[in-house]
Amino acid sequence: MIRQFLTDVCWGDLDYLLVDTPPGSPVPGTSDEHISVVEYLKSFSPDGAVLVTTPQAVALADVRKELSFCRKVDLPVLGV
Repeated sequence: MIRQFLTDVCWGDLDYLLVDTPPGSPVPGTSDEHISVVEYLKSFSPDGAVLVTTPQAVALADVRKELSFCRKVDLPVLGV
């Protein structure tokens, strides 16, 4: 479904593409959704990712995992 959403839809010229994904998996960088999004978007040379979180402790732990994932896949983090 992610492949279809990112490759089969005629988006036209975009300034931004926002993709809302579920929080990271227990092991950083192993969430299928996150890996799929990065794989399909690599060919478009994205500028980077903006991570959105809330101040709860569990959410902060998730965003730390996402930061680690972005580093692993060489996706710059533009902001948190």
